[in-house]
Amino acid sequence: MIALIILAASAYSVSASKLSQNVLDHPHMPSNFIQSSIFGKQLGKYSLSDPVTLPPSYQARNFDVESGFEGIGTFAHLPFTECTISENSGTFDIGIVGHPFDLGVSYRPGARFGPNGARQGARRISPAAGWDIDHGVNPFRSWATVTDCGDISNTPFDKLVAIRELEHGMKSINSLKPKNVSSADAVRLITIGGDHTITLPILRALHSTWGRVAILHFDSHLDTWDPKQLGGGLTKYSEVNHGTMLHIAHEEGLLSNHSNMHLGSRCALFDEHYDLNNDIRCGFSIIRARELDKIGVEKVVKKIVDTVGDEYVYLSVDIDVLDPAYAPATGTIEPGGWTTRELLAIINGLSDAALKIIGSDVVEFTPVYDNAAETTGIAVGQVIYEILQWMVNVPVKTPKAAGI
Repeated sequence: MIALIILAASAYSVSASKLSQNVLDHPHMPSNFIQSSIFGKQLGKYSLSDPVTLPPSYQARNFDVESGFEGIGTFAHLPFTECTISENSGTFDIGIVGHPFDLGVSYRPGARFGPNGARQGARRISPAAGWDIDHGVNPFRSWATVTDCGDISNTPFDKLVAIRELEHGMKSINSLKPKNVSSADAVRLITIGGDHTITLPILRALHSTWGRVAILHFDSHLDTWDPKQLGGGLTKYSEVNHGTMLHIAHEEGLLSNHSNMHLGSRCALFDEHYDLNNDIRCGFSIIRARELDKIGVEKVVKKIVDTVGDEYVYLSVDIDVLDPAYAPATGTIEPGGWTTRELLAIINGLSDAALKIIGSDVVEFTPVYDNAAETTGIAVGQVIYEILQWMVNVPVKTPKAAGI
C-alpha cells in the first residue's frame, strides 16, 4: 500500500514538473518577475486610445521647475514686483501685498508674521495649475496680470507712525495705472495682515479713488467699538486698535452710511445696548454666525446683495470668522464660527452676483498658533484665491471713469 502511494506521488511530481515547464516555455509567458510586473510591460500595447477632447489651453505644468515646495516664497509662486515705485506703473492689474503689523492687538500678538505665513500656506497654489473644479477660470491667466507686491515696511516701535507708513505705501501702489486699461482703470489689491487695524490705513488710501465704500466685514467681532469702550480713550495711541478701526473709519467719512455689514458675528459686548446702538450709528447691519444654520448660504448671499446694491464693496476678512477648528491660529478666537467651505461659498456667491469689489484684506492670521498641518495658513491662502477669482470675474471702473 505504501509503495503504491509513493509511486503515485512520484508520477504526479513528474506530471506537474512537465506542466510547469510547458507553461514557462509558452511564447507569451514572461521569463521573470520584472517582465510580469508594470515595470516590464509595454504600456503602449495595453493603453487605450486617446480620448477625443480639447487640447490643453496652456503648456502642462513642469514639476521639475514649479514644485510646490521649491523656489522663492511669493504668494502662489507669483512673480514679484516692487509695486511702490512709479516705474512699475502699467505692469500689473491685481497685487497681493503684505502688512506685517500687529501693534493694535488686544489679546494674542504675532500677526506681523501673517503675510509670510500666508505665502507659505499658498505654496500649493500656482499659476500653472490655477484652475479648479469650482471655477472655469484660471485667475492668474485671465485678463488680469497678478503679482506679489511684497510687504509694506512699517516700524514695530510706534503704532501711529506705522499706520501712516502703511497708508503711504498703499497710496503709492494705488496711484499706479493698471496694465489692462480696457478692463479696469485702477489697480486693485488684496492685503494680507497683520492685525485688523490695517483696514483703517487701507480705507484712507483708497478713498481718493473710490470714495465711500460699503464694507463687508467677515469677523467674529464688531470692530466698531467706541474708543472709550475699547482702549479707554486715554490717548490717540490707545484709541486706534483692531477693535475700533471701523468706528474711526465711519467718523472719517470713509464708509457707506447704511450698506455696511458684519458677517459671522458672535462676540461678547461691553454693554447691554451701547455697543450695538453705536454699531447701527456707524451704518452696519449684522448676520450672526448662527443665522447661517437657519437660512443657508443662498439667503445669506441674497441679504448681502440686497443691502449693498450697486455700491462699491471693500471686503475685509478676519480669519477668526472661521471656527477655531478650521482656523486656530488667530489672535482673538471665538468658538461657534463658520466652516471654511461656508465662507468660500459665500464669497463665490457674491462674485456670481457681480458685486463691485474694489479691494480686500485677510487679517489676524498668527502663524505661531497654527498646527503642524498648517490648517489656518492653508485656509488663508484659499480664501485669497477665492477673492482673486471674484476680482477677475468682476472688473471695476472707478467712479470718475464710470461717470458717477
